[in-house]
Amino acid sequence: MPFSPFEIRVQPEEIHDGHVNNVQYMAFLEQARQPWYHYFSRLGFRSFVARLQAEYKKEAFLGDVLLIHSSIERVGNTSFVLRQLIRNQRDELVLQAEVTFVAICARTGEKIRVPDELRQQA
Repeated sequence: MPFSPFEIRVQPEEIHDGHVNNVQYMAFLEQARQPWYHYFSRLGFRSFVARLQAEYKKEAFLGDVLLIHSSIERVGNTSFVLRQLIRNQRDELVLQAEVTFVAICARTGEKIRVPDELRQQA
């Protein structure tokens, strides 16, 4: 922690009508969250997405290199927000998103208090 930016090079199958399809960005964000899910597991909890809000700022095209930066934005009692920014190779903001997670016990599936170590990341 913190995690390095996650890099993606836009491939032909991710293009629709000449640019990256809006749904594909959600897949990019999910890929970039994988190291976070492993981190949550090491802290002893699982999570689920309760809300995802995204703002599209700029198109991305075939061959673009996208860097996804993810960081803890805020922490509540049983939920927390991960902010994700996608920037292109020119450092232009392509998309910004806020993903609200609920922390749950890996063993019981019950909601739990967000662990202190994660709270310190906010």
